[in-house]
Amino acid sequence: MSTPLVSIIVPVYKTPVFLLQRFLKSALSQTLSDVQLIAVDDASPDECPKILDAVAAQDDRMTVLHRGTNGRAGMARNDGMALVKGEYVLFADADDVMRPDMCETLLGLALKHDANIVACSWSISDQDGHSIGRHCFPDRQYDLAVARQRAAAYRSMNYALWNKIFRHEVIAPLRFEQFETNIGEDTLFNVAALCQSRTMVTTAYCGYDYTVHTASVTGRSSRGMPYLRTLALSGDRIRQTLAVADGSVVARKYADRVALKRFTTGCGWIADHPDPKEKASMWAYWRRHLHERLLPSLAQVYHSHS
Repeated sequence: MSTPLVSIIVPVYKTPVFLLQRFLKSALSQTLSDVQLIAVDDASPDECPKILDAVAAQDDRMTVLHRGTNGRAGMARNDGMALVKGEYVLFADADDVMRPDMCETLLGLALKHDANIVACSWSISDQDGHSIGRHCFPDRQYDLAVARQRAAAYRSMNYALWNKIFRHEVIAPLRFEQFETNIGEDTLFNVAALCQSRTMVTTAYCGYDYTVHTASVTGRSSRGMPYLRTLALSGDRIRQTLAVADGSVVARKYADRVALKRFTTGCGWIADHPDPKEKASMWAYWRRHLHERLLPSLAQVYHSHS
């Protein structure tokens, strides 16, 4: 195996077999042959570990790491980071599909623009491959040393990991944080990576297909108080990260934008929650969060800029 240009990290846990096999085929059939696929078995209690080992035995570009305990996606990605050999890193989900030329196209843009992050457009499908939707980026380069362009980059960045490649040397010092529930770490990692970067590129090219299926993460109606606490805590960590790396008004406004979006997300979860008693507790907690944390922060930014 030659030195890989792109390392693909994929956590695997209870992924439906046909979706896992589909993903592995898409990752190992890239038109860019110099890829490294790092599959992290997050103590999956099914056939997934055997499938990973069987595929790796047939292709030396693939490495399988078996975790002894389940640590959720963030911890699995951290373990995978220790094995990266590529110049760029791509984080994928085991139930999705990479377009055949995704790595080649994103790497080409990264090299052309000397970019630390390249983000592509993506499609959304059900597990049978039927199209549900699509998200399109403009073809654009962002010089992150320029305040106006940095502000535009903050606004345009989506919170998922799987539609991007990152320069390895930029994200090598970073780690995914573990929160009470399995949300928040992707956004925080994206923000931290952006703060460490000089150039970001977005492209209208659609390189990734995100799959919505029956075994996906449960709907928002089941998300209770732990999810609200995680929204609040991860929002605080985003603000802290921005304050250390970029204390500008641009960064503070972006942090508040994220906080407001998360607040409305939490409101939706509460409104849909089926348990009246827990719903009442969640509303009380969320009102305190609004008045004690969110509104004072918004007021501080407003007064400093007025």
